[in-house]
Amino acid sequence: MAGLHKEITIRISYDEMEAYLLLARPGEGETYSKSEIMAALREKKVKIGVDESIIERMLSEERFGREVLIARGTAPVDGKDGYFTYNFDLNLNNKPTVREDGSVDYWSIHAVETVEEGQVIATYTEPIDGHHGMSVTGKLVMAKRGRPLPPLTGKGFERSADNKTYTASIAGKIEMCDSRVTILPVYEISGDVDLATGNIDFRGDVIIHGNVTSGACIHATGSVTVDGIAEGCTIDAGKDVILRSGFLGGYKGVLKSKGNVIAKFIEYAKVEAEGSIDLTSALNCTITGYDKVFINGKTANVVGGVIYGAGGVEAYSLGTAAEVKTVIKAGASRELIGQMTEASNRITEATEMIDKINIGLQQLDEMAAEKGIDLQKDERRISLLRARIAKQAELAKGKEEMGRLEAIYERCKSARIRVFRTVYPGVSIEINGYMNNMKEDHAAIEFRERQGNIIMMDISDAVVC
Repeated sequence: MAGLHKEITIRISYDEMEAYLLLARPGEGETYSKSEIMAALREKKVKIGVDESIIERMLSEERFGREVLIARGTAPVDGKDGYFTYNFDLNLNNKPTVREDGSVDYWSIHAVETVEEGQVIATYTEPIDGHHGMSVTGKLVMAKRGRPLPPLTGKGFERSADNKTYTASIAGKIEMCDSRVTILPVYEISGDVDLATGNIDFRGDVIIHGNVTSGACIHATGSVTVDGIAEGCTIDAGKDVILRSGFLGGYKGVLKSKGNVIAKFIEYAKVEAEGSIDLTSALNCTITGYDKVFINGKTANVVGGVIYGAGGVEAYSLGTAAEVKTVIKAGASRELIGQMTEASNRITEATEMIDKINIGLQQLDEMAAEKGIDLQKDERRISLLRARIAKQAELAKGKEEMGRLEAIYERCKSARIRVFRTVYPGVSIEINGYMNNMKEDHAAIEFRERQGNIIMMDISDAVVC
């Protein structure tokens, strides 16, 4: 045992939350005392969380030559942020479910969430304060504070004085966008829309649990949902159109949507949607979707008519063995390019006219300054100001339209037409204005446009839509 001597080593972890004690094996006749060790800890400023019982055991059991954890700081406990509990569905589904057998369940769509007047739509839980910690050397370790959330904003609801309970003030459709909750009126009809109900023109969403008969007109600033069959009618919606049982147009039916169109089937009708179009079959229709068009399900088919999807078209089957003429278009159509050119010309014309009007106003102001007269109420000046306001409105409208068309054009850049089963003769494929008329059957194929040519690619390994 010669050469051994007493040595107390204390190591503090990098975060100062733990302290370790190492006792060298003492020489013959030497011993450690608890008071020596405590003094060494004080010298190292270790004063929080020291477990003296461990030190006593180290001495009694003669634990020499290895580190032992003898002090532990108090870890901070972070607070919890305030949060809202919502009593309505935030995760709406506007896409139908494809069943295992390949059929499509249009009743699975849940695009409208409604609440009743007086219903509690949300409750707020206050943040919980955290608890600060302490290092073994007595340094304060700050805990994260629980952060409060601002009250909900929006319309159609009331909140309690303590901002903890939110209650619907009207019955209607509830939606949340960017933390803003809005409850809008809903026009709900339990039966059919026919001569008895008359036409519908409503600021909000319309839900019809029956059919829509021929000749009826429905206009809504929100979405339109029809559970039954829509037949030979006109539906114009500011948001989505959802037809759970389909649309029999009878060559006079029209669907227009600033959102998406979702329907079980559409026959002999004209359809236009700013968003996507999703259906199981289309028969002799003129369908225009400024995003993508999906013909879903293993029984899905397109026969006759013209289908245009700016962002592309995906279908299970196109045409029939009888070679019925069917046109499928995608990408930047000639019509779209023409519309963009017209919008650009309108913007240029309005800008040039505003510049001319500004020059005229400037000349009048200069003349008034030279002659020392007031032309503020001069008819010429008033006429120019009115003309400028009108042209500025035209310019704003033209820029808004150009923005819409440019957004569509962006979707066109990756446009393609995909067919998962069969493309029959009689089908015309057009992408970016370039056409290919099918002369024979093709199966599991994708069409793309490259340098003015329509190329075909095998997709037999692709997942069926």
